Amino acid sequence: MFSEQTFLNAGPLIIHALQGAAAAGFIFNILMIARAPLQLFQAVSTSILPHLTTLHHSNEPGSEEEFRKSIRLVVRAIAAFAGVVALAVLIAGPKLMEIAWSDKGAVHYDRVALLLVTAGMGLYLTAVTINQACLAQGKVRRASARWIACAVFFVGWCFLPLISDEFRRVEIGFALTAALLLGLLYLVYRSTGTERLEDVPDPGSTEELEAQFLAAEEGSP
Repeated sequence: MFSEQTFLNAGPLIIHALQGAAAAGFIFNILMIARAPLQLFQAVSTSILPHLTTLHHSNEPGSEEEFRKSIRLVVRAIAAFAGVVALAVLIAGPKLMEIAWSDKGAVHYDRVALLLVTAGMGLYLTAVTINQACLAQGKVRRASARWIACAVFFVGWCFLPLISDEFRRVEIGFALTAALLLGLLYLVYRSTGTERLEDVPDPGSTEELEAQFLAAEEGSP
């Protein structure tokens, strides 16, 4: 959750510090292309975790293949959704943003910027899906470490003067960090074994209690 809030809010906060409130509002509007779907996708990501966990730990024949099939199905749906959004952005992205935010031509929305954030949105939603698969496999701590590392990378990138345009720096940084997060989580997902010692909660710990509560919830009618 800390890393997710960093991805969604660090850009506007950094722009606010560098250029002021008006500039922060502008980049916030652009990032809404990602923020709104991410908020809506939380319900999907929460609902698929018990399903994936049940499949992964089932002894039924074909359960592991069904586990991977479920992930592929969600990823394909995300790709289709991101493709539709990208098409809308290509056709009328800047105009739609002006209508949505009532700017009436006062602010120019760059189509490239909107496409970058759209790409980042698709990559980020896919990363969240792969993250749920990692959690179902018991690779919790390794997944968390990748999230934190990517959050730190994103903040650092936004301050690096590699790209002079600070708006473009945030937009590229969002898409780049989403791609990095997806890649790192995919490596965790595909790694051999279901869990490691560092992923197993300590007896009596909060993590163990949460796992027991989730298992009880999943088994309840």
